[in-house]
Amino acid sequence: MMKQYANDMTPGDVFHPCETILDEMEACGVKQVDLVRATGYNKSSISLLLKGDRGITIPIAIALEKVLQIKAEFWIRLQKNYELNRELIELKKHKNAS
Repeated sequence: MMKQYANDMTPGDVFHPCETILDEMEACGVKQVDLVRATGYNKSSISLLLKGDRGITIPIAIALEKVLQIKAEFWIRLQKNYELNRELIELKKHKNAS
């Protein structure tokens, strides 16, 4: 049996962390305006995050911790895992195209 390494495994689907943020916001009754207040970012920036057009930065992770009571480390890990999985998918596409 051939060994399989992390770079050989490709996730099937990758979901932007905004999906989890939106789920948690709904569960906690948190509105977009609450994130705007907690982060100090403008509504447009938060909107981009919630649409998946922007990633979770450390300041946003800290604000999410305050608002949603979920550790900032979780949000950063979620963002980094998303980025890693997206990259693995891209690498596999290029590998298969060669």
